[in-house]
Amino acid sequence: MSYDLYFYRRDPGQSWDEALTAAASAPQPDLKAWDGVVAGARDLLGEVNIVAYPPNWELDHDGTGISVNHWEGGWEMSVPYWTHGEAARQVVGLLYEVASVVERESGFECFDPQLGLPKAQVADPGAAVPTFDAVADQFGRRGAAHA
Repeated sequence: MSYDLYFYRRDPGQSWDEALTAAASAPQPDLKAWDGVVAGARDLLGEVNIVAYPPNWELDHDGTGISVNHWEGGWEMSVPYWTHGEAARQVVGLLYEVASVVERESGFECFDPQLGLPKAQVADPGAAVPTFDAVADQFGRRGAAHA
């Protein structure tokens, strides 16, 4: 299980509901944007692991579990529910910071399906912490370190 962020390209005047339900054709991979995302993620997270198997690219950060995927031209991010409380707040803050890099480099907009809001409308990424805490409680991981 993971906390996920998705990225969409909206047309001018298109609502989020329309963008989320549109069956758009898959965009082409954008290697210039990918290179910018990798550089920006490294600035924020430090060392990251890259796996390239065109038309798919993946970036993973061992310390937080944050993953950025550029799959067949689309973008998505995730982080496992390893943390809770203040640690979850810090990880989600980093997730959102990297999401801002993806938005800037790709031109796509981020949507947080757990909160049901575009990232631009999330006043406090810490609003995700109760979800992390609930998963920690469900799986008995509260207080446990991740592997």
